[in-house]
Amino acid sequence: MSGQKQVKEKSLIETKRLKIEGENFFCISNYNEMRPFFMSIVSDSHHWMFISSNGGISAGRKSAEYALFPYYTADKITESYETTGSKSIFQIIQNGEIHIWEPFSERNESLYQISRNLYKSAIGNKIIFEEINHDFELIFRYEWCSSNIYGFIRKSSIKNIDDNALRPAFKD
Repeated sequence: MSGQKQVKEKSLIETKRLKIEGENFFCISNYNEMRPFFMSIVSDSHHWMFISSNGGISAGRKSAEYALFPYYTADKITESYETTGSKSIFQIIQNGEIHIWEPFSERNESLYQISRNLYKSAIGNKIIFEEINHDFELIFRYEWCSSNIYGFIRKSSIKNIDDNALRPAFKD
């Protein structure tokens, strides 16, 4: 089959309700199989955040003139996902080889077998993006929310779901 492209089979898009750390969330599994869509994170203060399902964001305080990221239309925010919002890049050593994994990046989509899930809290104040790398058996999540005291908060975590130990690609 040389010269032929391997076609990735589309994953089933499903929705469900679940609890994460005691909070009610809605989940869209395999949301990356859909066209990008726009969301907002609600705040009880003057913070506002608009976020595309592909990760591009615009956020600020009070009005557009206090934007932290460019205050653009939904299509421009969606297009700018590689330059605004969250960015994480990991070096992973597996079987003596160093691999680069950049979750949620178009540049790495075809390198690894991945699944992506999107979670939004039932009250609309948190959004969690999740990418599962099935080749490394790792789950990376990042969350956006806002706080009266701290402004915008981005939390992230990485979890090994396999018994094999992976180690970071740097020396102590």
